[in-house]
Amino acid sequence: MLSAVVATIATHDLLRPGDRVVVAVSGGPDSMALLHVLWELRARLGLTLEVAAVDHGLRADARREVELVRERAGALGLPFAAVDVDVAAERRGRRGASLQDAARDVRLRALTALARAHGANRVALGHQADDQAETVLYRIVRGTGIAGLAGIPYRRDIFVRPLLDVTRAQILRYLRRRSIAFVDDPSNADYRFARARIRHRILPALAAENPRVAEALRALAAAAGGRGGIGADAGVDRETVSSLSRRAAATVARLASRGGTANVDVAGGRRVEISYGKVRVERRAAAAAARQGTGATSAVVIDGPGRHRWPAAGTVEVRDAAARGGAKDASSQSEFDADQLAWPLVMRARRPGDRMRPRGGRGSRKLSDLMIDAKIARPVRGTLPVVTTADDVVLYVPGLRPAEAGRPSATTRRRITVHFEPAMSTFPV
Repeated sequence: MLSAVVATIATHDLLRPGDRVVVAVSGGPDSMALLHVLWELRARLGLTLEVAAVDHGLRADARREVELVRERAGALGLPFAAVDVDVAAERRGRRGASLQDAARDVRLRALTALARAHGANRVALGHQADDQAETVLYRIVRGTGIAGLAGIPYRRDIFVRPLLDVTRAQILRYLRRRSIAFVDDPSNADYRFARARIRHRILPALAAENPRVAEALRALAAAAGGRGGIGADAGVDRETVSSLSRRAAATVARLASRGGTANVDVAGGRRVEISYGKVRVERRAAAAAARQGTGATSAVVIDGPGRHRWPAAGTVEVRDAAARGGAKDASSQSEFDADQLAWPLVMRARRPGDRMRPRGGRGSRKLSDLMIDAKIARPVRGTLPVVTTADDVVLYVPGLRPAEAGRPSATTRRRITVHFEPAMSTFPV
């Protein structure tokens, strides 16, 4: 995750050596991750940091959250400032303003004033990639033009957003691995607010049609903001595409910014595959073999417990499991901490280059190598389903140990098990 943030900062010129940065921290997972990422990178980037927490006076728990941020800033040896704002007064002065809009505007003004008073030239905010997708969808639903589709900017005035290319699932993994405490804002699950409805109802429904809908919305934002060319924003490595002719590269860029899926044959026996802003270049023979061996079956969205058939192989069943508080080691079982996974899950065919970190393993490995080590017969390997999170982290493949990602712990509140039933009792896995 650190390398992704460094790439975002460099690509969008968000921070430079010598910058004094106020890190706005609410105590939630995104801003706590932002604080610790910038703290880890401060020497490398040449930054001077201080921490600010804004109390909107809207909830009884707000003061406790400010104190959590104060304690964290102290533990990191960073200056801290608490800022109180009056959201009610802001709404009275702006007839028709929503509670969240008023809170946002008064918060940004307060942070701007604090930065100026402290001689800071940047304020870092914790918006991340899933916020971008939700914002674009929110604007589409409410009505917007091309400019509105650009979504949240990486930089505006003194405000910068270094986490805008990092997903919520990546942030939660980062926090978990470093045992960083955070709090959940109950308004994020309050269906009175449109953003909560979009996050918990509308996006999951759209994911049933396209499991990568969040990527598609982010690609739309990149294209609308003029960031849809070939490169990091289009989901393709510049070096990978540098071998294409200028004409082919322009065609690929146009298709990637348009969204959806497409295939383009180019010189040198290669095929460019575009899928919702993601671009991959490979040999045509390899692409054809991959489609024949693993691409004949459409992805299946798993949005909760149930049985899901995988043609020619069997059935994957997802069940709720009683949380045991970590009393038993689940390293060899296909159990996962449901709250640590990016939903919905997706059951799909294996793709070239797929990797997984087996539970208890030290690093990720190619699925093809893991299958060989597990002595899974060659004819079977291409038929097995691969269960991933919504952000394409591989969790489970029949015949292999489950992934380290989502491993239950002593604090797990909700567990799921993933179980595979082969189509035939003699299925060789």
